[in-house]
Amino acid sequence: MEQESTEASPSLLGDLAGRLGLDVPALLYLFTFLAGFPLAYISRTYLHGQSPTIKHIYFTVCCLVLAYLNFGYDIIHSAISVLINYALLVTIGGTPLSVAISFTFNMSYLLTAYIYLATDGYDLIWTTPHCILTLRLIGTAWDLYDGQKKEEQLSAEQKLFNIKTAPSLLELAGYTYFFGGFFASPQFSLRRYLDFTKEKLLGNDKGELPSCVEPAMNRFYVGCFYVVLHCALSPFFPNEYLLSAQFANSSFPYQVFVLVFWSKSLFFKYSSVFMFTEGVCTMAGLTYNGIDEEGNALWDACVGLRPKIFEIATISKHCVISFNISTNLWASRYVFKRLKFLNNKYISQASALFFLAIWHGFFIGYFICFVQEFFVTFIESQITDATKRIPALSKIVSTPAFDFPLFAIKLIWNKFVCGHALAALVLLRWSRIHVVYSAMYYMPVIFYITFPLLYSMVILPQLKKIYKPQTESPKDNGKETAKTK
Repeated sequence: MEQESTEASPSLLGDLAGRLGLDVPALLYLFTFLAGFPLAYISRTYLHGQSPTIKHIYFTVCCLVLAYLNFGYDIIHSAISVLINYALLVTIGGTPLSVAISFTFNMSYLLTAYIYLATDGYDLIWTTPHCILTLRLIGTAWDLYDGQKKEEQLSAEQKLFNIKTAPSLLELAGYTYFFGGFFASPQFSLRRYLDFTKEKLLGNDKGELPSCVEPAMNRFYVGCFYVVLHCALSPFFPNEYLLSAQFANSSFPYQVFVLVFWSKSLFFKYSSVFMFTEGVCTMAGLTYNGIDEEGNALWDACVGLRPKIFEIATISKHCVISFNISTNLWASRYVFKRLKFLNNKYISQASALFFLAIWHGFFIGYFICFVQEFFVTFIESQITDATKRIPALSKIVSTPAFDFPLFAIKLIWNKFVCGHALAALVLLRWSRIHVVYSAMYYMPVIFYITFPLLYSMVILPQLKKIYKPQTESPKDNGKETAKTK
């Protein structure tokens, strides 16, 4: 539901967009991702050994040109954010106040744009990359704040990402406009970017070019494969079909089938973006992550998608650790873990999900989607708990003969709950979401709400009565103590 192509758009570009099932802005955005590969190769090959200053300028100029081709003079908004955040970092950076101001300003700027520019669907306008920039600038304020603490006060993660001094304006501009992470995820820290431009991530002491071309192209090929899958599947499962009378009059199993394959079509599109952007970052050398046990270089520091895990994910946790990884890690690092003082992981998790919802915008569909993620995660933890408490279920789960049937059931469950939540994320407005959910008689929603209550109030108390934990008798304790002595 992106912006429609205009008559002024070149006919060739419009024809190609139509063949791929895209509109012109979406096709131009795709070309922008692909343009990052040769630009990153130039950086990796011809700027190797050059000063960081030259690299900052190169990344900034290249990205601004690409951004202008997509958004015109609206690129001024990112420039404004860079200048204001730079002033904040060099004046009061490293203080709690700077973190609060950074969070307030960057989120307010983004959300104000949503209010004034939001239409009835998704639009590829300057707010698309600006939401990525918002997280990056807030994270930088946090990292500078961590850098002012004593080393023993920092967690292992904070020791990796903190920065001791505020960046220069050119460093912040290069970090902001690095084309591998400006238009879409992955999220990466300023410290990684600066180490990258200083060639501290080479993985060799001979000054050789990083061996990143092959792993980068592997990601490019996987991204292309996802594009093909999306183009092949999307014509059969358009968004409009979910709102049709045919879907409403279908059986529940068929509706499950449709939601699974409709959501897969969209996930293929998102997956291609994650693979392309990670490929660009890898081609530049940004994703170097040390070596494995066999001495091979690892290029996975900015992973956005783990296809092998995501495609066969059976629980929501698998999706979180394998899809849109860097954004999920950002939310964990700067929201979930920062609320540790509440001493309640469910409140922290709900807060992180609420933040992600409002970061997307004000449409109710975002909140419905992330509320469902919270409920599904909670339900899965309850089912896992029940399985451990009931010996018969534990035995079934550990029986090899039941491995495949259980895997199939959990796989269908996972793909369906993802599709059910994604419907809210895509349709956005309640008037449309209601059409889909009411066609299914709200059965998934009713289950999400009632099962946790039923488990806590009925199932769990009964399980505790029936399956009491075995404890050692005083007599056995005495024998064991005597033996120990």
